[in-house]
Formats: sequence, C-alpha cells, structure tokens
Amino acid sequence: MRYLKVVGKLLKGLSYVPGLMFQQDVSYIDFLDRVHTEEEMLRSLGLWDIAHPWLNLFVPKSRIADFDSGVFKKILLKQKVPAGLVLIYPMNQNKWDDKMSAVIPEENIFYVVALLHSSGLKEWQQFDEVNTEILEFCSDAGIMIKQYLPHYEKQQDWIDHFGSKWQSFQDMKVKFDPNKILAPGQRVFNQ
Repeated sequence: MRYLKVVGKLLKGLSYVPGLMFQQDVSYIDFLDRVHTEEEMLRSLGLWDIAHPWLNLFVPKSRIADFDSGVFKKILLKQKVPAGLVLIYPMNQNKWDDKMSAVIPEENIFYVVALLHSSGLKEWQQFDEVNTEILEFCSDAGIMIKQYLPHYEKQQDWIDHFGSKWQSFQDMKVKFDPNKILAPGQRVFNQ
C-alpha cells in the first residue's frame, strides 16, 4: 500500500485525465523486461524475424494533446495497419544529463511515445509510410518532437537533430573514435 501513496504523490504533479490512467502491477524486473517479454511472445509465434518499423519519439508536454488528436485519433485510426505495442511515459527533463547524446525537447516535462510495430515481409512499407506521415504531421503542426534512435540520410538532418549539442557530439566523436570506425553506415559524419 505504501507504493500507492508514492504513486499518488508523483501523479499529483502531472496533468492527465484520471479516467484514462491504466495501471498494472508488475515487479520491477518485469517492468524492465517488458519489451523482451513481447519479443519472446513474437518468437514463439514465428513473428520476431520480420521487419520492426518502430518509431520512438520525445513529445513536449505542451503539445501532447495536439499529438494525440493528430496522430492517435486521426493518422493511426484511419490506417489499415495494426497499431502494435504503444508505450507512453511522462519524463522530467531534469532527470536527463546534458552529457548524454540523446536529444530531448526543451521543456521540463515531455513524453516518450514508442510505436513498436511488427510487420510481415510485405507490410513494412505501409508501416514506414505511417511513420513518415506522423513525422510530417508533427513538422507541419510545429510540434517540436525529437526522435530517439532516428534514421537520417543526410548530415544536415543530423545537425538539425542535435541542434546545440552538435559541436559537443562532434568533439566526442573525435575524442572517442579518432579512426572513425564506429557507425559508418549512419551517415552522421558523412563517412
């Protein structure tokens, strides 16, 4: 019962609709292992070794309602592809270290939104198109999302992604990978 008081205190500082809260009691280890559990289930069904066109986003709190109405209530509902596993977590910016290479929105509270799709060999393009539509919607609506583990084709996209962290990121690359052997295919440094 003690943990319910702690959770109650944590929720007091958040803006949310109480009727939409979903709660599931699991051990800490089960919580940490939740994606692996999903992987095991998919493996048992022979569905793990297929495309996983996942989209992981950090969405600013000030725009989460716009994201909800544009992405969840429009884009995903009109698509003919299954939603898959969707994870949404509120995060506090002050819990993130500025030395981390991950780029987060410049708001005190933001949401991790993970759309963890699994597709067959023929459907991955449909999921990819949905992900592109979501990113275009956010851009057009001025929702300053940041992707976690993005895929960009051009160095300028990486520069835009890292923003004020770009110089620091370059400095770390020179310091820790002077021979430029790590991640050559990601085109971060135009190798």
